[in-house]
Amino acid sequence: MSLIGFRREDDEIEYLEEVEYSEEHLEDDLHEVIHSDPRLVMGTLTTRENVVLGSKLQLPTGKEPDLLVCDKRGTLTTIEFKRDRSPRSAATQLFDYASSLARMDQDEFFDLTDYESVEELYRAFDHEEDSEFDIDDFEREFTERLESPQLMLVAYTMTDDVRRMTRWLRDEHDLKINCVEFDYYEKNDAEMFVPTIIGVDETQEIKEQEESPKQKKYRRFFAEVLGRFKEELPGVTSRSASSDSWLTIPAGHTDVEFVWHFKGDPGDKELHVVMNFQFDESSRNGEMLETMQSAIEDRSLDISGEIHSEGYGSSGYTRLYVKREVGPLDDALEDEDLKVWAVGRLAEFHEHLTPVLNEELQ
Repeated sequence: MSLIGFRREDDEIEYLEEVEYSEEHLEDDLHEVIHSDPRLVMGTLTTRENVVLGSKLQLPTGKEPDLLVCDKRGTLTTIEFKRDRSPRSAATQLFDYASSLARMDQDEFFDLTDYESVEELYRAFDHEEDSEFDIDDFEREFTERLESPQLMLVAYTMTDDVRRMTRWLRDEHDLKINCVEFDYYEKNDAEMFVPTIIGVDETQEIKEQEESPKQKKYRRFFAEVLGRFKEELPGVTSRSASSDSWLTIPAGHTDVEFVWHFKGDPGDKELHVVMNFQFDESSRNGEMLETMQSAIEDRSLDISGEIHSEGYGSSGYTRLYVKREVGPLDDALEDEDLKVWAVGRLAEFHEHLTPVLNEELQ
């Protein structure tokens, strides 16, 4: 038996006990949990926002994939659920779905989904943070991924034959297929799902081979500063570098994050170190921004540089940040002072602002 312990404010430890998910639950229960928030299985593969395109969509072959998900860069993922052990037939179902999607054009695809067109799907995401990636880039990526979507098999236990088969497909055929198995804990009315993504490293290698020169530069820069940040503050994050123009670092709360973010035109970049507030209620985002600003001033927190703040996006999000001029992206790769600055400022944000955040949200 495995246990997870939670320590409460009075230092009392409450335990959740691992149980067999399949004993009392149906496959639809797992489907509903992940449909409500795809981050449970997608979070390890990408920090990008994801939306659900549809559930149990009937493809021209008559088959119905459990879930279709798209991220803000147009990457499609087909997800299949099994409530107990993962039979090999579940993996072959994914191949059948992928081959059916590859034979569809955009009009045929969107006739099946909750969106009418690729333009409407693009507008479902907040692209203010990713201004370099426009509708043409999104449609190009989406069209490519419609022909070759990511595949994901989710089960309580992944059998050895499925592990071997999917690993071979990743290693020998560069197929982006991942397995997710999870531990399930419960006590009274509390439930916890702890996912483990199998094949993340191999899938990442495949993605890196497909990256543009600019994406490779972003990944190179973020890999270096992230490595230094992990040395500075061990245990804060297990994330890997990405090829996006930003990289998020967890703040310990779902609706708050720290970010390194390159902004501006290709030859005139700035690097921002950011604290984002992304609560559903816009008033809460404003309150959190004011709380942090007051804490920096009233407590004389050691935050270097001029603090900027603003609202952003259509959802009423807010953020505070410091920034530094960079110039062309190539300059950032060779700028040792910039890398030291980036690591130091994010470490300051995390060390000084996370305690304030915890006090406010307890």
